[in-house]
Amino acid sequence: MAADLTVALLLCLASMGIDHHLALMIAPEVLLPILGIAISIFISFRNNQAYSRWWEARSLWGVLNNQSRNFRDNLHSQLGGSSPAEALKRPFLLRQVFIAWALNHELRYKFHPHPRQAMQSLSQELGCAEMGSQDLLVEQSLGLETLYRNGQISDEGRIQLQRVLDELCSAIGGLEKVRNQPFPAAYDVFIRLSSWMFGYLFFVRIDATSAPLGSLMGYLVFAGFLIAERLGAFVETPFFDPVLALPMNRMCATITRGLLGPNHPLAVPPEGERSTVWT
Repeated sequence: MAADLTVALLLCLASMGIDHHLALMIAPEVLLPILGIAISIFISFRNNQAYSRWWEARSLWGVLNNQSRNFRDNLHSQLGGSSPAEALKRPFLLRQVFIAWALNHELRYKFHPHPRQAMQSLSQELGCAEMGSQDLLVEQSLGLETLYRNGQISDEGRIQLQRVLDELCSAIGGLEKVRNQPFPAAYDVFIRLSSWMFGYLFFVRIDATSAPLGSLMGYLVFAGFLIAERLGAFVETPFFDPVLALPMNRMCATITRGLLGPNHPLAVPPEGERSTVWT
């Protein structure tokens, strides 16, 4: 965004003092209001859709958190709280946390070291190779089948736990859909070019007709349209920008704390509890 604003500023500085008659030819009086309304509608529609994608992703992470707790609670109700039961539950809870951190790693557009380190730590704790979220779900299902065949959980308990895994699988699929199906590139390019065109034409017109403050007003309006367009583009990808993306490390730490306790090394997000840049 800073690069856009800098280029716009340089473009405005280079265009200051343009001839009044030329400005009227470039930006006719009847054109700017119509163009401004149209661009505002396009940007508003795009930003609303982008926020809907962001909120959908946030809601699906909430489902992942809640269903992880449901899995924990159902497992406790089936196996009890004895020492042998705790030993049986531990791998399931570790895998459940592993699913969250693996998904954190898989959804990102850029590499982040902490999810990768979390996956390595959990694989060592489980004594297994690193796996993706889908492979871990399969391992959970196979583990439940083993418990059922050994008579350690009832058939009804196995079905309840499997339903939780089905809900987790649906949430993961929804998050993958948000990541892998962005807005059409042509629409993004159209909105961006339209914002630049209107902002520049507005600057040219206001600079030529409203001296001495026309240049400042023109640039501020130009910058406002660029910022609005860029905010929509960043919110559209909820796993990318470190400021506007979802706080996935924090959400994974919450799941870890709920399943493995507050003393687990991964129960605290790497950015700190009071950070404003989460991802």
